[in-house]
Amino acid sequence: MSLFVRLKQYKNKTKSSYGKYYTEAVYTGEVTTREIAKAVSENTTFRPGEVRGLIDEIVAEMKRQLQNSNIVVIDGLGRFRLMVESEGVEKEEDFNLQRDIKSIRCKFLPAGKRDAEETGNKQNGRIKRNFSDGVNVRIWPHKI
Repeated sequence: MSLFVRLKQYKNKTKSSYGKYYTEAVYTGEVTTREIAKAVSENTTFRPGEVRGLIDEIVAEMKRQLQNSNIVVIDGLGRFRLMVESEGVEKEEDFNLQRDIKSIRCKFLPAGKRDAEETGNKQNGRIKRNFSDGVNVRIWPHKI
């Protein structure tokens, strides 16, 4: 298993990175909740429908908690929180919830832990994210 990447040339002439090549992830497919439930059921005593039901309930509870202004932490997965984007106003009393809030988004921070061994200092060690730590990266064999 590998994460595939390809090189893509940066084309924004107004930036100092213009003309340089950068990596871009190549996605070869998509996995649905049903497929994940089936795979999990093969490694546990739960049937696919039971796993799917648990996933649905977890998602519904996460939504309830996020909408109650809580940060949701799923151990080994990460942290979820709602972010609000609004227009600025000159005075506090000029702010209007309906008019000035432009979007509400869910932000996700993958779980990880600080690698203190590299620096010997827990505060300055690099954070290794659970999903990306140890990934094998290969150049995508196809041209666009």
